[in-house]
Amino acid sequence: MKREPVAPRPRTRKAASRKKPATSNETWWKPLSLGIGAFFLLCLGIEYFKEGGRLAFLRHKVEEATQTNTLTKFNPAGYEVTGLDISHHQRQVDWKAVKAQNIKFAFIKATEGITHQDRYFAKHWRQAKKHDVLRGAYHFFLPSRDAEEQARSFLRKVKLEAGDLPPVLDVEVTNHQSDEEIRAGVQLWLDVVEEEYDLKPIIYTNYSFYEQHLAGYFDDYPLWIAHYNPKKSHQLANRDWVFWQHTEQGKLKGVKGNLDLNVFNGTMEDLYNLCYEPETL
Repeated sequence: MKREPVAPRPRTRKAASRKKPATSNETWWKPLSLGIGAFFLLCLGIEYFKEGGRLAFLRHKVEEATQTNTLTKFNPAGYEVTGLDISHHQRQVDWKAVKAQNIKFAFIKATEGITHQDRYFAKHWRQAKKHDVLRGAYHFFLPSRDAEEQARSFLRKVKLEAGDLPPVLDVEVTNHQSDEEIRAGVQLWLDVVEEEYDLKPIIYTNYSFYEQHLAGYFDDYPLWIAHYNPKKSHQLANRDWVFWQHTEQGKLKGVKGNLDLNVFNGTMEDLYNLCYEPETL
């Protein structure tokens, strides 16, 4: 008996694997990441050359203000005129409360280097005057930058009025510059600012920096010294200080956190006599 021929079963072919084309959702982050990385490197490069060969977060090696531990609650006796100094680290200041605690003067950070301006300077500057606290402005000096340009930057930001304290040059870092280079830059900044206001600026520095780099120089300028050891705070090399920053961990109602506190070496009348009085035509 003949069997009917059976039709061959069709062979199933295994589908060839195909690579799924990359979608835009999977690749968009690559050029974005490269762009962000390139932008970050560019910013670091600009900052490196702008700040004299050091990056902003590495450039400040502030020398110690004292050779002993800070005394957090030390208040020097015998000084009737007390004050503070502030910067962007103190965003909010209740000046009415500060004034009520016998604070007579305040130094406020205005500028640093050539390009940096303290973002809270204008507010603090106005409020101090409004609450009858004698005000002064200071510039943080970078020896690696052009000193005249730093002075011009400060003068563009700060406009002294009658009764304001003299401008202050804060010099406490070397930026790997020699003592001769540091002193030359300091002198140039002082000359430019003094010519503008016909008033000798104040030099702020700490005890260690003064002894190592400035002792014997700039003796004609008022000195504001940071030194947190009360036993040796008056012992400078043949110099009298005008202001003394005696702690960096002070406390005042109306200001959050720690802050710098100072005393003036004189009476209120002496402090008023130190202030700026423009010539009247």
